[in-house]
Amino acid sequence: MSRRLLLIDVDAARAARVARLGRALGWTVELARGAAAAIPRLGAAPFDLCLIHLELPAADATAAALKARTCRPPVPTAAIEAAGRGAVDVLRAGAVEIAPLPRSRDELAALASRVLEGQGRTRGRASGAPLVVGDDPALGQALGQLDALAGCDAPVLIRGETGTGKATMARLLHAAGPRRDGRFVAINLAAVPPERAEAQLARHGVRRGWLAAARGGTLFLDEIDVLSRGAQAALVWRLRAARPLVRLVGATRHPLAGLVERGVLDPALGELFDEAESVIELPPLRARRSDIPTLAEHFRRQVNAREGRRVPGFALDVMRRFSQHDWPGNVRELQNLVEQLVITAGTRMVVMNDLPSRLRIQVLDFERAARGLSPDGIDPRELLAELEAQFIAEALGTPSRDSSPHVSQKSRRRYVA
Repeated sequence: MSRRLLLIDVDAARAARVARLGRALGWTVELARGAAAAIPRLGAAPFDLCLIHLELPAADATAAALKARTCRPPVPTAAIEAAGRGAVDVLRAGAVEIAPLPRSRDELAALASRVLEGQGRTRGRASGAPLVVGDDPALGQALGQLDALAGCDAPVLIRGETGTGKATMARLLHAAGPRRDGRFVAINLAAVPPERAEAQLARHGVRRGWLAAARGGTLFLDEIDVLSRGAQAALVWRLRAARPLVRLVGATRHPLAGLVERGVLDPALGELFDEAESVIELPPLRARRSDIPTLAEHFRRQVNAREGRRVPGFALDVMRRFSQHDWPGNVRELQNLVEQLVITAGTRMVVMNDLPSRLRIQVLDFERAARGLSPDGIDPRELLAELEAQFIAEALGTPSRDSSPHVSQKSRRRYVA
């Protein structure tokens, strides 16, 4: 089958070798020495496949992958791994997978089949490389930690509040690491009876339990701190026997040092997650407020596509309330709320009255205001004018001249019979 391949690589000799493999398959192959040469072509001509070698500067590789994902029609993309090069950003930008350099026609054809199958199944996202939305510096710091750890095989602990996306980050770590071709086995330990967890990790665990299922890949243990001490000891013993056959990624809501100090976590297990090197700290959503509008729009588009809705967006005051709210349930809470709002709205814009009461703009507390009345009463016209000014100021996010919930002296001047 004839395909059009765009190959982006700074090494002309290496690119020429891959190009010969593609032409031997009957493909049309175009070469680009960098993102500056590749991006105009992605916008001007249709391609079936794009391969980006990660020896490109990181910013160039990410820009090319993003252009391939956003051009029309989008181009399925894979990144060719390079020793010591981070893969997280290019996966976030849209690459379906990270692959070794193809050295035969069969390897290139197999890579193309995987990428095209993954593109059709997930619209440009690899099943093992979930989309992580946001550009806030707090998230960027966590992604930098992830990128630094992705290329090694050491155990990793992901720490963050409930709903911050620990499982998503674990999948991204797996997809960007050397075990990406192996299985990703995720276990929520909070939902597993303690005796079953210990049985899975104890005697014969390497051959029959979770470690066997994850052999050659990654074992993700969410809420790892709920494991019994016996299960923790078994996990440490089996990991030392099984490594490097399995990579362990754990997740918890609590600081690692505190867990060890309180005796919740076995010190030997704590040592596996060297806190200075192998702990990824995920920020709560309230610490990355600049990402909230982007996340809300992302979830709106997802729900529109999945549920057949046509909600065009959110009113400005709604988006403002989203950005002001502290989101104790973090990204998961925002996602669930947006899903409810979009399903309810159907085809119209989401407005303030659609929000649950806890998120609507607070109005003046009349009971508290009444307690501040003078014996002479109030002027209702002036009171209503003050209420209107305060409401507008709150909607615009600016302070009114009198932001006190109590009635001003001016509006108390005349008695109302």
